[in-house]
Amino acid sequence: MTKEEKKTLEKRLASLDSNERNRLLKRAAQMRKLAQRKNGTRPRRAYLALAEDDEPEEIGIRQPQSSLHDWVLKLLQDEESGEAAASTPRHPVGTVIAIGPRSAEVVLDGKMLTCLLSKEIAERQQSEIAVGDEVEVLRRGDDAIVENVRPRRTRLSRPDPHVAAQERVIVANVDVVVVVVSVVSPPLHPRLIDRYLIAIRRGGAQAVLCINKTDLLEPAALEAELEAIRPYLGLGVPVIRCSASQGIGKEELRQALAGKVSAFVGHSGVGKSSLLNSMKPDLDLEVGDVSQGYGRGTHTTTRSTMWDLGDGTRVIDTPGVRSFGLWKLTAEELPWYFPEFGEAGRCKFRDCGHTHEPTCAVKSAVEDGRISRDRYETYLRILESL
Repeated sequence: MTKEEKKTLEKRLASLDSNERNRLLKRAAQMRKLAQRKNGTRPRRAYLALAEDDEPEEIGIRQPQSSLHDWVLKLLQDEESGEAAASTPRHPVGTVIAIGPRSAEVVLDGKMLTCLLSKEIAERQQSEIAVGDEVEVLRRGDDAIVENVRPRRTRLSRPDPHVAAQERVIVANVDVVVVVVSVVSPPLHPRLIDRYLIAIRRGGAQAVLCINKTDLLEPAALEAELEAIRPYLGLGVPVIRCSASQGIGKEELRQALAGKVSAFVGHSGVGKSSLLNSMKPDLDLEVGDVSQGYGRGTHTTTRSTMWDLGDGTRVIDTPGVRSFGLWKLTAEELPWYFPEFGEAGRCKFRDCGHTHEPTCAVKSAVEDGRISRDRYETYLRILESL
């Protein structure tokens, strides 16, 4: 496969949930094992000391992880090729811009329709359909019915706050997720940022961090407050300083979102809707007009709504949250979403959990300041909750 194909497949792999990813890993491992047997190759044997005073344990050295990774990508490519051949839509396809009880607002051929949800979709509405989804719409007399949800490019999801065993998909098919925070009212919460960054990366989108209400602090106090943001700069996450009331940062934010489908997420009261109004003053999210964007009637923070800012730029405004859970994240996966851990060096033990183990490169990096202590403490908190 070409480099571009591999890049696309890796993005798709990152967007899968843990169950689907584990299914692919297991199947890829079986396929590789069969290929090794067919070619007459077997893994070499070696010894691994679990601790200095333990007896060495005989283990099989696996092939390099990149080899298994290549098998996973090839398997994903084959499956997607098969899906593509069998996934020609049977009905016209539109985009979901808002969702109500057993219904959805869908833009189809430039017009907005209020559609009923099919029985199958309505029964699992929180996980089966989300704003940003591409859906097939069946016309039946005067009714329009969402019959099928097309495969998603990306997703942002969390456990349902009321039914923890059920996934709640917040938005789908977005290119960028903007995590909006404020320096005061409400105060800055880096641990919420960390959780969002994990969910965004798992879902396959890109993250942008927007710091709102910067006009409410004096320059010296603002810089002191924003020290907590410094670790994200090292991770390559774009950080944009804004003030919706003063118009500060709105052009930089607009450029970051230009021509893309984005979503604004964060605590209640951080100013997500105000930022949208600052980028398009005539939007007026309190009483939205159809001609001014996607959405109609009274706009509230109780549901997600997609708004058209013009020039191909669309933004989904989502309700504020008090906390943010992570959907079916495993302890083994967690370190993958702290990329700075991989740059810390090699730990003594291959399966190091970076908690109590001796000669841990991650803990050493925390001690000497190469890894943010706050980020590491977030890791420990999440690990404890899994």
